[in-house]
This record gives sequence, C-alpha cells and structure tokens, in this order.
Amino acid sequence: MHSRSRLRRAWFLVGWLVAGISPTFHAQAGEWSASTEAKVLYTDNVSELSATRRMALSEDPSQPTIVPLKNPQDVVWEPSLDVRRVSETAFGPTEFSMKAAGFIYTDHSIFNHGNYRLQVKQALTPDTSLLLRYRYIPNLFLGPNVERRTGTRLLEEERVTSHVWRTQLEHRFHQQWTATLIGRYGLRFFNEAFAERDTKFWTIGPQVTFDAAAWLSLTLAYLFERGLADGRGDTQVKDDVSYRQHFFSVSSTLVLGQGFSLDLGYAYRRKDFTSELAGDSNRGVVDTTHVGSAELRYRISSDATVTLGVQRAQRASSATSRDFFNTNTSVGLQYRF
Repeated sequence: MHSRSRLRRAWFLVGWLVAGISPTFHAQAGEWSASTEAKVLYTDNVSELSATRRMALSEDPSQPTIVPLKNPQDVVWEPSLDVRRVSETAFGPTEFSMKAAGFIYTDHSIFNHGNYRLQVKQALTPDTSLLLRYRYIPNLFLGPNVERRTGTRLLEEERVTSHVWRTQLEHRFHQQWTATLIGRYGLRFFNEAFAERDTKFWTIGPQVTFDAAAWLSLTLAYLFERGLADGRGDTQVKDDVSYRQHFFSVSSTLVLGQGFSLDLGYAYRRKDFTSELAGDSNRGVVDTTHVGSAELRYRISSDATVTLGVQRAQRASSATSRDFFNTNTSVGLQYRF
C-alpha cells in the first residue's frame, strides 16, 4: 500500500482513538465500573509486535513467535475495555474484573486478534491479598511456517490458542516494601499442521516492590518457566519445542511534577530449548531477548491523561535465523470522571 494511503489510515485510527474514549468510573463497594483505553502504535515488525507487547511481567512473557523473512511495518490500533465490581466480604474487599483487548492492524489484518481476561482479587487481611486470573488468547496468527507432520514440508499458517491461569499472593511487609509470589499454569494448542507443538507449561517466581519515595517506585521480578510439548520424543516429526525459560524484569515509575510521570521498564528472557531429538532444528537452541520501554504520561486535568511511549525489542539466538529487532511507538488518550 502506498505511503499516502497508509497515512490516511493512520489518521483514521487516531480519530477513532480520540472519539472512542469512554469515561472511567471509580467503583464503591457493591458498584460496577467500566473503563476504556486506546492506543495507536506504529511498528516496524508486524509479526513480532504481539510477542513484544506481551513480554511483560503482567502479560504472557513466553508467547511463541517465529521469524519470517520480511518484517513489514504497520499502524495498529490497540483498544481495551475493563469492567469491574467491588464488593465486601468477611475477609475484606473483593474486586472482580473482566477485560477485553484487541490488536487491529491497518494493512495486515491476518494478525488481528483479541486478548480476554477474567480475574478476582480478594483481600485476606489489610496487608495481604490473593489474585486469581484467567487469560484467553484465541487463534493467534504467528506467521507462515514449514510443517513437518506430513513429511512434505509444506508452507502453512501457524496459529496458537493460549489458556493461562495465574495466581498472585501479595503481602505488604512494611510501608515501603511489598512482596508477591507468582504462579502460572498454561495450555497452548496449535492448529492441526503444528499439533506436535501443543504445550503445557508452569511458571513460578517472586516480585518485590519498593516505594522509595512519594515520587519513585521500583519493582524487581524473576520467573522460571518449564514448557513440555506433545512432540517430545517423536522421532518421526522431530519438532520438540519443549523449553526452560528464565525471565527477569525491572521497572520504575517516576512522578516528575506538573502533571508528568514516567514509566520505565526492562525485561530479559532466556529460553533454552530442551529437545534431545537428532535432526530437530530446535535441539541446543538458546534464544535471548531484551525489551526496553518508556512511557511518558501527562495529566491534562484530573480527568484526562495523554501517553507517549516507545518500546524496543531485540532477540539473539544460537540459530541466527531467529534473530529479530522490533521498535514500537505509541500515542494514547485516557479520560476519567
């Protein structure tokens, strides 16, 4: 598509962003609230955008990805809707949340997909809470890939549906220190051409938040994950994507004054494929990925906030064909009353 047409579509999406904002309500006990958020992003690597955006502590940092020969650019709209209800129990407040988010691509609609989340957060004591979350990402297009099940090595669409359950036990030890224990269990189901890649995985790790000052908050986290694929031990298909993964992240929020604040983040992921099958292209492969992000927030008033963000991802692999870079820039608008 010509650059002029792409620019027109970009402005169209910006218009939808501004016009589509709904108010955010702060719920009291027993009340429902709803909030929307919308961002318009420019990405230089369509096929890696989703994986880059989800390589965050609160998202899905082990989402599968492949590397195609070309890395097309695009403008992407990222809308979301979050509905919540707070109620009182004998233990304390209970917050129930339903959230739907989407990625809508201007020129590459085959990558369009949704991300759905249900969660409950229960206060156990004034300083302790338990969060239970379920995330569903259906029929996500990863890209064209060579299948191995038929032996003819045809080029097929690779798609995956993910079901992820998450628990978080959080406790505030001190006015400035909060510790969280995170656990996840997930199922990934691939389309028939890549069914040997169906994977079960579990994750565990700690998170610590330090409120250093009224203007500075720091968070450190580490997650270990083990994934076991159905294709392990299959000497005919020879496509075992089982893995061990180490994920580390550090983030900070700085209140700059005059309505400005800045969110900074860095994430590192090391993924060791554990296949022992001779002839498997995954055998001995190690992928390392770095993601850095910054988002500047400006509160126009007590009701409206504008965001401007940038994100950079880089993956290096012992299989050099898997290396990639991805840079994303975004502009967003939030409104509250």
